[in-house]
Amino acid sequence: MAHFKRSLTAIPVFGLSFALIAGLSPAPAMAASSAELQQQLDSVSQQLNALYSTAEQASNDLITVSNNLDETKTKIKETTAEIAEEEKQLAVYQDELGDLVSDQYKSGGSASIVSVLLNSGSFSNLISNLHYADKAAEHKQGVITTTHELMESLEQNKKELEEQKAEQEKLVVEQQEKSDAAAAAASEAQSYYDQLSDELKAQLAAEEEAARKAAAEEAARRAAEAAEEEAESEQAGDNASDSDEGSSNDAASDSGSNDDSSDSNDSASDDSDSDSDSDSDSGYDDSPSYDDDSDDDDGGSQGSGGGSSVPSGPTSSASAMVAKAQSIIGSGYSYSGYYWTGSTSSSWFTCSGVVDFALGYGSRSNSPESYMAKVKARGTWTTNRNNLQYGDLVFFSSGGRYCGHVGIYIGGGSMIDSIPGAGVGYRTLDYIGGFLGGGSII
Repeated sequence: MAHFKRSLTAIPVFGLSFALIAGLSPAPAMAASSAELQQQLDSVSQQLNALYSTAEQASNDLITVSNNLDETKTKIKETTAEIAEEEKQLAVYQDELGDLVSDQYKSGGSASIVSVLLNSGSFSNLISNLHYADKAAEHKQGVITTTHELMESLEQNKKELEEQKAEQEKLVVEQQEKSDAAAAAASEAQSYYDQLSDELKAQLAAEEEAARKAAAEEAARRAAEAAEEEAESEQAGDNASDSDEGSSNDAASDSGSNDDSSDSNDSASDDSDSDSDSDSDSGYDDSPSYDDDSDDDDGGSQGSGGGSSVPSGPTSSASAMVAKAQSIIGSGYSYSGYYWTGSTSSSWFTCSGVVDFALGYGSRSNSPESYMAKVKARGTWTTNRNNLQYGDLVFFSSGGRYCGHVGIYIGGGSMIDSIPGAGVGYRTLDYIGGFLGGGSII
């Protein structure tokens, strides 16, 4: 029997988590400008997503080792049942052999002459009975020997399974600690991110209020200056009117008719200019206006990552799975399993949680690695994107793992999955990167 291989010991949860947390200690946020706070927030957001990715991988590993432990427990139960059955069969064989020996054998393992003579009608029958009695005893003894060997093998198998179970239980405990540590690190980073976000909002509000006050003060200053200039201008005009009043009246008396003629001509000229301007303005105002509504055509519903519009799939079990996954579009992201409340506003999913939900499995039933193993076991695995079918599972290397991410293919180079910072949505196969392949799970 193959021994259990501990292949999940090199999981860099602690180092990455605490190294990232250690970098989340900038100077007091309120002393910074909104631009500086935004820069800090963007940096923390990237680190937070990295922590969530680490927590997701730790959770996936916990699912894997827990499933392995469950499988081992099942095998132990099956082996124990086999041993019990073989013990029952062995007891039957031993009873039969005892009866045979009692009836057919005396000392030295030879058949009882008296018993054989009494049951033999002729010499030839006597020879045959002696021969078959010995052969029957040999057969029974052989069966018993084989049964003993089988039981010994089963006992050894059970012993190895018990040892494997103990190792797996230890591994589950260790992986649970790693998963808890990664989750705590992500939670701490999330709290810091939320705090920094609140500080950014407060700083933006303070800057907006300061800008509003500055604008009001500037408007008041300009209004005061304008009023002062207007008062000075009126004072200067009054002085000029008093000094020129006499000469102005004389000049008006001597040249009244000429001024009237000039005023008339000026008025006509002004009317002509006014008509010309009016015609020009009317021509511009009456020209048709064009609304550029090209931005309104976004090509259909798209999610984060620039996924294409959702194609319709065939009516099948795959179509039903995709439809169920589409019903949770817009839900939040979780680094472990899924939580469905019936509303996308209060539900969250990890990438494998989306598949678990779409297939009707319980939360934390599978990891990307276990789904990949199932697809390969079905013989539907392909690394050629052109061979992917609607509803196939697609796999990606992520977070330093060969298989660290899974999505549901919906055609057109797009899939449904869940990622940190965005949640459940439509994305292209190129958005994640590290495409490994895919295939049917149902």
